Amino acid sequence: MANTRSATLSVRLKPETKKRLAKLAKASGRSSNFLISDAVESYVADQERMLGEIRQAERQVKSGHYVRHEDMKAWLLSWGTDRELPPPKCACGREHDDEALCR
Repeated sequence: MANTRSATLSVRLKPETKKRLAKLAKASGRSSNFLISDAVESYVADQERMLGEIRQAERQVKSGHYVRHEDMKAWLLSWGTDRELPPPKCACGREHDDEALCR
């Protein structure tokens, strides 16, 4: 059985947000507490995932595995023109397949 223990946390909301939350809770058949808890859990998971991606990107840049901004910009600006450029290459100079790109 899942751990159902929880901690109480006080949250300040703008009056309009509180009204919207109450309306949403009523419409969904859920409590405001459930909706807030669900929203916070989703937010925390998203932030953790984002920070993990940022850390990975920082490691890639430090090890020389990235596409230079100028190269990416030139490629994107060439889309739909008569002189479309090939995709830019990694700054390290090596070829990478999509699965192992700069890992």
